[in-house]
Amino acid sequence: MTTAPTTAPAASTPAVDTNLLRHEDKVFFKYVTINNAETMQRFSNDLRVMTAQAQRIMGIAQRIQSALTGNEKEALTRARDAELLDFNQKDALFEKVYGFKADHVSIRPNLIQNTSIRLLTPVNDEQIATLRKDPNFKESDIIARGNSKVLQLSVITGGEIPVLERNIQIVQAQQNAVIQLTAAEQSAKTEDEKKRVKEELAKVKQTLTTNAEHMGKTYGIVTNNLIVEVLEGVFWVAMSEEELKNYLQKRDQAKPAPAVATSAPTPSKAAAAAPAAAPAASKEKKA
Repeated sequence: MTTAPTTAPAASTPAVDTNLLRHEDKVFFKYVTINNAETMQRFSNDLRVMTAQAQRIMGIAQRIQSALTGNEKEALTRARDAELLDFNQKDALFEKVYGFKADHVSIRPNLIQNTSIRLLTPVNDEQIATLRKDPNFKESDIIARGNSKVLQLSVITGGEIPVLERNIQIVQAQQNAVIQLTAAEQSAKTEDEKKRVKEELAKVKQTLTTNAEHMGKTYGIVTNNLIVEVLEGVFWVAMSEEELKNYLQKRDQAKPAPAVATSAPTPSKAAAAAPAAAPAASKEKKA
């Protein structure tokens, strides 16, 4: 006689649909992944320009509806038609470059989710000479930018990016607090008030020093002169209820329904273990 197992088999974890992202009260669809820094910068700028023009066209259309005279309505109609012609010409080029029309996404909720960034800081020849004395120095970390050079401090990916952003905000807030408390100490009218402010300033400076050391060890950040460069990002566009319904129906006909990804990435174990008083550690398009 065979004995039945005393424990039930573990349930399989549902797959995550990487084409969908739940953010706030909407579900977004992945339109494009861009994995080149220059292309990402150009895409962000092009989308911003097209969105601004689409909003201007909508504004003119609303003014046409409320025009009081025939001459006013005619003038506004000509202005709208000229904007539309220019927009459509630009949109044709936008589609050739990125694979979809800005007209389809420019006035809908959308977001760019950075999935890989690198931190840079400007350096001069004297600083580079000093860096080269370090046995751990990598020549590839020096990047030429025209007549100047920058040093790559670190590359941050995935869930570490929002952790880094939070840490930078903490340090910046503490730096501002030091400035404000220093001014308060200088303007204190009584010795008691000056003593109180001085004690508070010392505490903030100590915490700032600890956090700054943490940022240096974790991200290589040793300066406020930072350049954040996006290496890879995903462009998401909100779906209507009907679009989501149709997408899910087509998907579920092909395979079992996976879960929808959330917009809050989970920090690494190193990030989760960091002390609360200090910052925590933390279709594809190419150029």
